[in-house]
This record gives sequence, structure tokens and C-alpha cells, in this order.
Amino acid sequence: MNPSFLFDIICTAIWIGLTIHYARKGLLAALVQIAGNLFSLVGAQQLAAWGSGEVFDRFFAGSFRERIAASLAAGGAADLDRIAQRYAGFLPESIRRQVVEACQRALDGLLTDNVLVIADTIVQDVVRPLLTPVFSVVLFFLCFAALRMLISLLVTVLGLVNHLPVIGAVNRWLGVSVGALAGVADLFLLLCVVWALMVITGGNLPALNETTLSGSFYYQIFSLINPFV
Repeated sequence: MNPSFLFDIICTAIWIGLTIHYARKGLLAALVQIAGNLFSLVGAQQLAAWGSGEVFDRFFAGSFRERIAASLAAGGAADLDRIAQRYAGFLPESIRRQVVEACQRALDGLLTDNVLVIADTIVQDVVRPLLTPVFSVVLFFLCFAALRMLISLLVTVLGLVNHLPVIGAVNRWLGVSVGALAGVADLFLLLCVVWALMVITGGNLPALNETTLSGSFYYQIFSLINPFV
């Protein structure tokens, strides 16, 4: 069976399961869930985009700058390919190559031989662009988990409406359509996880790489709205 087709079948089954799960909670809970899912996705993406750069600048940039400066002082030359491979070897070579070439052009324009200035340029133009997306993915899932936890508490309370006569029955039936939308948000999160695994493993997993999933309907849609690129 075509791996892309199998992947679409799995995604569809997960979406149907999520729809049933949210529908059982009822309309009010499903409405809060979909709003919470969207809020969690957008909020986590924004926090991760801002926080990844802050985390790198505050906790990693100084250490990288010192080590690269010491290496330049000892060797006298900047091997950008080796630096990219050392600190971000898990990323696809095509991504590393684009960043390295951009940094090489920046270094060619420097009118100084100060190792600290060169090291800082390498950190900002090579190491930072390669590592901040990885930090962004990690922070995204941490923030999303925290926000979803808060939303889940409210959804649990609203689910009690289903136990009311008449209102409870209507609430459950109307929850189906809204539950389907809430399931879409969770499926999007799952695709984010798949993309993160592909990046971290460099596309070396036989079932999880760009070539395998290129024919997947769900993955093609996700690629158009990928929040990390």
C-alpha cells in the first residue's frame, strides 16, 4: 500500500475518533474546546516564535561565541560547514547549506580580522538560524500543553450540561459538528509532531520523510500552513 495513502487513512481515522470524543462532551464543551484549541495553537506558536530567540540569546549565544572564537584563534580559519555540522548535524543538509552560504557572504563583507566579531557573525548567521527553529518546536509543544490543560478544566465542567434533561440531549447532538472542527485542530497538532520528528531525524526515518509523505493529502495541506517555516 502507498505510504502516503496509508498515512491519510490513519489521519482520517484519528479525526473521526476525535470528532466522536468531542461530540460526546456536547455543544458547549465542544465550542469551548475548538476555541481553546485555536487559542492554544496560536498562543503557543507566538510564544514559541518569541521565546526561541530569547532562549538562544540568553542561555546559548555567549557559550557558542566563546567556543567559536577560541577555535578561530587556534586555527585561524572559519570552517562554516564543520560548525553547522557540529551544532545542527541533525538538520537536513539542504537547510544547513543555505544558512552557511548566507553567512559566508556576510563574512566576505566584513572588513576586520577580529575573531570576536567573526565569531559573533557566525553565531548570529549560522548557529542561531539553525537552532532557533528547533527551540521553537520544543517551546511550542510545552506552551500548547500548558494552555490545553487550562482549557480542559473548563471543558470538563461544561460537559456536565449533558446530564440535564432535554437540554442535555440537544447539547450532545449539536456537539457533533463542532466536535468535527475541534478534531481538526488536534489533527493539526499531530501533523506538527510528525514534521518535528522529520526535522529532528533529518528525514532518515523510512516512513517519515518528505519523499514518503509528498503524496499525502493531509501533509500537503499542512505544508501550506506550517507555522514553523
